[in-house]
Amino acid sequence: MVAATEQDAQNVGRTLVFRPRHRLTHAREFRAVFDAKLRKGAGPLTVFVRESGRADLRLGLSIGRRVGGAVERNRVKRMIREAFRHERGVLLDRCGPLDLVVSSRAHARASLADYRGWLRSATERAARELGKRRARDGVAGGPDLEREKKPGC
Repeated sequence: MVAATEQDAQNVGRTLVFRPRHRLTHAREFRAVFDAKLRKGAGPLTVFVRESGRADLRLGLSIGRRVGGAVERNRVKRMIREAFRHERGVLLDRCGPLDLVVSSRAHARASLADYRGWLRSATERAARELGKRRARDGVAGGPDLEREKKPGC
């Protein structure tokens, strides 16, 4: 895992925002990501991934009641959104435009650095798998992760 200070250094000059265009909002968007059948886990997080037809990463959250009561679920969602906000630029550079749906299992409280590491790890592994599937199926378009050998992805 890359230290938080190195991750922050990569975000220099970037605006760390989470705008409406960075969100999955409709059930059909979530369904499309789940139907892509590509998921990777890291820590308590599971990241479902689908190539996006847009120019940016988008995030959707699916945090069930098994995580805890409303207060705990909202805390987990805030931490995941904050981790996404910090990692969005790096992940976009390394993995290209993707739609992500993040789910969580019940777990002990964790720091923002933990959430950032889990989100980054799972997303990068899913993007590599997406590149392998694209190469296997001979599908053109999107970032060619196998050919370009982007660092960390």
